[in-house]
Amino acid sequence: MRVGVDIDGVLADSLPLWVKELNDYFKQNKSLQQIQLQDVCRTYGITGEELLGFLHDRGRFLMTSPPPLPGASYYLNQIKKSHDIFIVSARDEKYGRETRDWLHKNSLPFDEILLLGSHDKREACLTNDLNVLIEDTLKISVEVSAAGVPVLLMDAPYNQGVLPGLVYRTYSWQEIYRTIADEPHWFDRVFSKEVSF
Repeated sequence: MRVGVDIDGVLADSLPLWVKELNDYFKQNKSLQQIQLQDVCRTYGITGEELLGFLHDRGRFLMTSPPPLPGASYYLNQIKKSHDIFIVSARDEKYGRETRDWLHKNSLPFDEILLLGSHDKREACLTNDLNVLIEDTLKISVEVSAAGVPVLLMDAPYNQGVLPGLVYRTYSWQEIYRTIADEPHWFDRVFSKEVSF
């Protein structure tokens, strides 16, 4: 099976670091529950230029400093034993070296890495014939699932809402592993999609 995996919010526990850095940089005191990383400008009341300035100053630090989510390394390595891993991230390729170094440093294996520089992951999933995407953004999950690719949505404060039929909310890497590796028949029933294991 070809498994797509997002980085920030899925492999990397990025949100607490982003919130701390944004709060420090823009002299605000937002909580984790207030943040939508796809809508930072509105959340912080800043312009696109101000956000670009923040990323220019703090971007490399943000790409290299978050810890991995609990269980991410162990369970991704277990999944890699039987499946191909495609990292599918909205990160820009200009952070390619830092991103690859972070993945290697944290023992997070992959076969290919797709740094899209955009939150539009639908085409990347289709072009690479991915059987499932592990994601944390509800909007991306809805778009990808509408194209027929099942999504395992890592639960987060910012992705609450009604889920379409091909999106399944998960709460840990252990659950993701069980879904992909241990329970293929259940996985097929949940998503009603033909996948080969």
